[in-house]
Amino acid sequence: MRPLSGVALVYPYFMSRDPVEKLFAPLGIACLASQLKEMGIAVNVEDCTFSGFDEAVDRTAASRPAIVGISIMVTMSGNAFELLSSLRERLPETLFVAGGPLPTVNPSLFADRFDAVFRGEGDVAFPGFCREYLAACRSPDNLETLDPASYPGLYFVRDGEVRSSPPVHNPPEVLDRLPLPDRSGFDHRRYQEAMEKNTGLRQASIIVTRGCPFSCDFCSKPVWGNLFRKPPLDKVFLEIDQLVSLGYTSLWIGDDCFTLDREYLAAFCREMVRRGVPMQWTCLSRVDGLTPELAGLMRRAGCIRVYLGLESGSNETLRLMNKRVTVEQGTRAVRLFSQAGIGTAGFFMVGYPGESTGSIEKTLSLALSLPLDEVSFTVPLPLPGTPLFARVFDGASWEDWEVSNQVKFAYPSEFDEQWLRQRIGETMRAFREKRAASRTVDPML
Repeated sequence: MRPLSGVALVYPYFMSRDPVEKLFAPLGIACLASQLKEMGIAVNVEDCTFSGFDEAVDRTAASRPAIVGISIMVTMSGNAFELLSSLRERLPETLFVAGGPLPTVNPSLFADRFDAVFRGEGDVAFPGFCREYLAACRSPDNLETLDPASYPGLYFVRDGEVRSSPPVHNPPEVLDRLPLPDRSGFDHRRYQEAMEKNTGLRQASIIVTRGCPFSCDFCSKPVWGNLFRKPPLDKVFLEIDQLVSLGYTSLWIGDDCFTLDREYLAAFCREMVRRGVPMQWTCLSRVDGLTPELAGLMRRAGCIRVYLGLESGSNETLRLMNKRVTVEQGTRAVRLFSQAGIGTAGFFMVGYPGESTGSIEKTLSLALSLPLDEVSFTVPLPLPGTPLFARVFDGASWEDWEVSNQVKFAYPSEFDEQWLRQRIGETMRAFREKRAASRTVDPML
């Protein structure tokens, strides 16, 4: 049997277990793969999206990696632990590392089973760790000789003692030197077919800016943190050119705060127009700080839909959430984008601790009253590190959701899950009937 070598990067999402409408190749893994390859390290990418569990295990084990890194988001912890158990049997001398949003906010949950955890931005720290681990011919048994301070975000437990260093948020001058994401390990044909079937668009994800300076009560910012950073537009458009060459026709700009810096947003839009980029795009946005002129420029630059965190139809509940916006601002933003010819989608959260049944009904009514093209409802999932978690959780009993947008409380709630599921279902049916009755030409339908 050939010796262990190189790194396997695993994305533990199986579409067969949790089918969602919008499928995107895992961008974080693509970023790590590009840096590892630049260092001359062999990389095997195992994107489980279109795979069965056994074949994902077989392929990963067959590559004989010295290090397996598993990137874990909410709803994926069960899959990750199952993969870890199967792969450990096949690769007993391999080092297993957990990373991504969920291990960042709750490292102790993963450090009990994985050999190590990387928290926060792994752009620089994880590839550097891999290079030095491989060069020193280390094994999982001798990590205690490592100095965690050399690898920001590293967290592991040895002999009952936590050894760790705080994660860092890399400054722009570091980020600007990183290579473009390596998307060669993904089945782009299947991603494009799935997205086109569900949305009419061959859409790929891209992250432009990093960080969010706001402090919503429920929001966890484990990877990018509070520091808002924006890259030079030339680099952004090199990545967009890469996606065009792969056959994508649309961008999902997944930044938390893409529209925060209005001058940067306007410069991006003007450059899209100047270059004649043959791509439509969608993005997230806050509801404040927008103007009709900026919305019109976004539309001319190819923006076809904006996703807004409206969250509630009650200003009192928005204050509980520390959203620092009002229902009136949210309503204005929806109408502003609609008047500019840009579709709108609203995210809503119901069952928030401290709100009332009446405020939930206001939220459901607001969703039906606005000219939205898409809505989604969720209940709060308190993530470690958030003020919400500190209020409702004791920190000892994390319970992940099994599927996306699950109506399931992970803490004792005063609201009845069955009633909420019923009211959400009724509202979604009413929304679909309203859309069907007033359907217009919409590239996202």
